[in-house]
Amino acid sequence: KMVRHPVLHSEDADSYGEWVSFHEDGSRVASHEYPLARVLRDNETHSKIDVNYQRGDGTRFWMRIIGEPVMNADGKRIGATVALIDIDEERNLREAQNILIAELNHRVKNAFSVVKSIVSQSLRKMSIQRGVRETIDQRLNAYATAHSKLVGTSWDRTMVGAVAADVLEPIGNGRIILSGPEVEVPSRQALSFSMAFYELATNAMKYGALSVPEGRVHLTWEQTSTADGLTLALDWVETGGPAAEKPSETGFGSFITGRALEAETGGKIRTVFGPGGYEWHLEMPQQKEGRAR
Repeated sequence: KMVRHPVLHSEDADSYGEWVSFHEDGSRVASHEYPLARVLRDNETHSKIDVNYQRGDGTRFWMRIIGEPVMNADGKRIGATVALIDIDEERNLREAQNILIAELNHRVKNAFSVVKSIVSQSLRKMSIQRGVRETIDQRLNAYATAHSKLVGTSWDRTMVGAVAADVLEPIGNGRIILSGPEVEVPSRQALSFSMAFYELATNAMKYGALSVPEGRVHLTWEQTSTADGLTLALDWVETGGPAAEKPSETGFGSFITGRALEAETGGKIRTVFGPGGYEWHLEMPQQKEGRAR
């Protein structure tokens, strides 16, 4: 009923000439790309592909094909089984969601522009120093950029490494070294990470390791499993720069990298001010969906 044609029998895994389906780019799916062939010929234990399948009446729909091996009592592979799933509605919903997100992103960008304009005019009328105005403007730009990057992902979750790279690589010029597994976090936490990374990098450029040519920053992250669940640890360590002295007063940047991030992540932050440079450490709990790869 779903494919609107009788069962098509093939002599072997390579005989898929009767099946007509296409990739998203419009190219036809080759016989060796189907899950049955990949399970039997390439010994894959689980194979999946989404195809635009041409039904017996000539119409097309999106179908997910999943293949897995069939084993005998001795554990020997004797065949394969295939499941066909209609994902047309899923694809349509995803497309509608993408359109909605794109429209939301457009509106948010416009809102950011309006806010920046209002803030800039207000600060100018209040005779606020130019350096302060530029700092606020840069922070708004960083927030807007982080939001746009998240819209380019799955929106609900994104990778820690991707967030760090987007914010820090343009700033660090190769002097900020990133290291860690691919760990997913919710978008709200990713946005908070973006702001925190920006503040840490800005501070390092003004007062820390990045204020001198030989200075370096190492940002590492690691996910561990404990009796209470998953824990994500992030470590920002500056080396080769001036000694770090604890400030007598804390400002907005300290709030973003401290209490605000703790409130968003449910984690604990520890900072070190020492002769070797500034260090910032975050340890936070994670839900099971925040998996490492």
